[in-house]
Amino acid sequence: MKKILFILATMVVSCSDRQPQEQVQPAETTSSTETIREDIDAKAIEKIQTFYENYIFGRQEATDSVFAHYCTKTLIQKLRDDYDNEFSEGGGYAVWEFRSGAQDGKNIHKVEKIESLGENRYLVNYNDMGNKGSLTIFIVIEDNEILFDKIIHREE
Repeated sequence: MKKILFILATMVVSCSDRQPQEQVQPAETTSSTETIREDIDAKAIEKIQTFYENYIFGRQEATDSVFAHYCTKTLIQKLRDDYDNEFSEGGGYAVWEFRSGAQDGKNIHKVEKIESLGENRYLVNYNDMGNKGSLTIFIVIEDNEILFDKIIHREE
């Protein structure tokens, strides 16, 4: 009997001396806020790229419905006012605000890079008729739609 008790006591002590197994911690995951931000950035960059390809450097006409799809009412009004200040007949949009202002040059019209600056700001670097330029587009989200709200134009 003493042998059985001795064996049992030894087993209990040896079991209690075992090191606790390391717990595997889950790999860090991107927070949902970061994922949402990355999704917004990707969609905003795609929307800016499409706008430039089709309406700024492309051949499609930027109509009222196009501007309503891409711009806030505030930016639309600014583009109309800038057009009216330039041309007495009015009735258009100052699409040149998205370009370098060059009137002559090489046959190069392309967006070279669009990058997020954070805080809903996107830097657009482009080549317009051989003239490199950049501008910052500020976006807002209205009714789950990304819209351009403000542009700051600067020449390189």
